[in-house]
Amino acid sequence: MIKNKPAAAGQRSAAKSNPEPVVATGVKLIRLPMEPNKASHPAALYRGPEPKPGDLLQFSSANGVTYQGKVAEATEADGEVLAEFTGPLKVIPTK
Repeated sequence: MIKNKPAAAGQRSAAKSNPEPVVATGVKLIRLPMEPNKASHPAALYRGPEPKPGDLLQFSSANGVTYQGKVAEATEADGEVLAEFTGPLKVIPTK
């Protein structure tokens, strides 16, 4: 009989610790909310697949810099997606 052993505390599977990012093209980077004297966070506006909360979204800006961020919330309307991020975006170095 094979028994499944529980994972040791603090260990994660490779799939959970290094998920594949959702790659978007034609992204316009904005900040929300656009109100004076309120803290804002980054958001991406693009046409393409809608990511789920918790997904990593990766995109390249017009100047060639690649960014990656964890999606807090995403909304799709008329084929356009607005993805808000949980925090600052991470710059992905070129290889």
